[in-house]
Amino acid sequence: MQKNSLIKAMEPFGLALADYFLGKEVGDLFMNRDDGSKDKHPVEYYFRNPSDFSLFEKEALKLCKGKTLDIGAGVGPHSLELQKRGLKVHSIDISTHACDIMKERGLKNVECMSYYDFCDLHKENFDTILLLGRSIGFVENLNGLKKFLMHCKSQLNQNGNIIFDSSDLRVTTKPIHLAYQKKNQEEGSYLGEIRLQMEYKGLKGNYFKILHVDPDSLAKIVLESKMKYEIVMKEETGGGYLVRIFV
Repeated sequence: MQKNSLIKAMEPFGLALADYFLGKEVGDLFMNRDDGSKDKHPVEYYFRNPSDFSLFEKEALKLCKGKTLDIGAGVGPHSLELQKRGLKVHSIDISTHACDIMKERGLKNVECMSYYDFCDLHKENFDTILLLGRSIGFVENLNGLKKFLMHCKSQLNQNGNIIFDSSDLRVTTKPIHLAYQKKNQEEGSYLGEIRLQMEYKGLKGNYFKILHVDPDSLAKIVLESKMKYEIVMKEETGGGYLVRIFV
């Protein structure tokens, strides 16, 4: 494959995961923003052990109960821990490489598909719907978030929870990020809508959109959806937070 040709959005990420899992030489994994900003992500991070989980992750897993759907599960660090604790976990991801790795690591219920495709296929309800690693970003924008929450609402068993983390980008003071937010707003978009591209060993994926939602905007959408929420934890700096949403 030519290195200057674009491939599926998450394929570079999947290839990096596969190289690490198979013990091959691992290159640098980059996330490129459409304004030229570039961040390097260590591949080994996605294979971290429970002892290395953040406080957000540890608290989120404590809140999980019953039948759990792990969306954007990656290589399954959270699903594996929940399965070990005796919960019935369904793990989904759109990366075929990630799903193959989850199966190899011993997860029992793994499917390679989007959230909505999974729902159409299975028609199941859950006690917990979990999205960590800011996987909630897949909704792309505020309308997508409202659609997702309304869909989850119909999927939750009585006393069920939606648990995810996101980030309040308004706290930044970095000129490059402020300029990006300003450009979004001038174009009529929400400031937390981001366009990214994955890059690995010279291979670049198609651009895709993610959403980082601030707590105030989230609160408005949750209330419009006739649901309730609580901010479980907040970072002292950086804007990250963990939220639980319920009916």
